[in-house]
Amino acid sequence: MLLKREFFERPPDTVARELIGAIMIVRHDGVATRVRIEETEAYGGLDDPASHAFRGPTPRSAIMFDKAGVLYIYRSYGIHWCLNVVTERVGIACAVLLRAGQILPSSASQTSLGGTSRLLRGPGILTRELGISGVDNGADCCQGTPARFRFDRRDEPLSFEIGVSERIGISQNRQRMSRYFIVGSPAISKRR
Repeated sequence: MLLKREFFERPPDTVARELIGAIMIVRHDGVATRVRIEETEAYGGLDDPASHAFRGPTPRSAIMFDKAGVLYIYRSYGIHWCLNVVTERVGIACAVLLRAGQILPSSASQTSLGGTSRLLRGPGILTRELGISGVDNGADCCQGTPARFRFDRRDEPLSFEIGVSERIGISQNRQRMSRYFIVGSPAISKRR
């Protein structure tokens, strides 16, 4: 079942937690790839120094002030694209970073992983393997099919445990417990 805009119009921590186990469908080069989301991080906007929106709208972060359910995609350290979904209401500027996932076995996708590994371990690998880049910034994932991006609700009851920890890979507001993941998943980021 398609996740509608109302799902994303909530606080980022709620959305980040409930995206764990949800299915992201990405259409690229005529193929629909289904990915189970296995790790996320929530960013709170104006009250979160680690958020790109902390100092208000900039050319880079303006999309975070848009409607919930649009994608905020940026390049990290000039190397990797990172995929975020905007949450909350227009003007609030919150987002959820998708850190890791796993391509589902039913997917017909051929990735550069050679078809042997289905793990999308880390936000840069996730975007690279799914053909996501800055041209997708601002895409609306709540439009239904045949949109390039959409999310489907996770199965209930859950067949996995959701863990929570401090965010990783950032220098500001690290102590915020806003990283969510499937406990024991081989796709999730390793903490240093």
